[in-house]
Amino acid sequence: MTSPGFRWDRSSRAVLADALVWLGPNRCVAEIRPDEIVLTEPPARRDRAGTAALLECGAALATVWTVVRVLGHEPEFTFPDDPDRPGVAVVVRVGGARPPSSSEWARYAAVRKLGTDDGQLRPVSLAVLGALAADGFWPDTAVRIVRPEWAPILSHLGADVSGHSSVLITTPGDRRSHHVLAGAALHSTRLAAAVRGFSSRTLPVRPPRPRDGEKSLLPGVPQAVLLVGLATPKRRNS
Repeated sequence: MTSPGFRWDRSSRAVLADALVWLGPNRCVAEIRPDEIVLTEPPARRDRAGTAALLECGAALATVWTVVRVLGHEPEFTFPDDPDRPGVAVVVRVGGARPPSSSEWARYAAVRKLGTDDGQLRPVSLAVLGALAADGFWPDTAVRIVRPEWAPILSHLGADVSGHSSVLITTPGDRRSHHVLAGAALHSTRLAAAVRGFSSRTLPVRPPRPRDGEKSLLPGVPQAVLLVGLATPKRRNS
């Protein structure tokens, strides 16, 4: 239930809209109502993008969460099952008041640091990856440092992690809600990396087929891989 007295007015809507625009052109559709935010898969991407569209809605969920926290409230979300609106991924409402922490303010500031840099990423230490994994807080998700023995499996699933520092986002299942939560965990990890001064790049993971053995070898259902490193600019041809 939305916190009494809170409404998405012009000022708070502007703060949220400014944060969401940094997600890029493929972002989830956000319908901002006075008492809730409805995140919906873009109709044009729902069929052809598959789980990627739900991961993008998860990134939008993480962004809304971050904004609600710096506005001084607790976010609450549900996954509706509405046959009349099958594209709705998640609904976010504003809960009780709680002052934001300094780390939450830092994540909000990092929203603008998530660019589309395609330069090389220099590997980081296991301590950095461990800190990012420890920052994970989304339910039904895990942020795990990619182990060397997982690399061939992930490569078979379309994510080449060779020569990179990376973390794997997993969930216990493969429902729509799991895809959305994985997207939220992925985006939150990107923000956590940016706060620490590191760049990141997302690699999609092809869902394992029922006959594949990869699913049983990995700890959970693989949803996405995040490469983390120090960005080095691409060399320009002289």
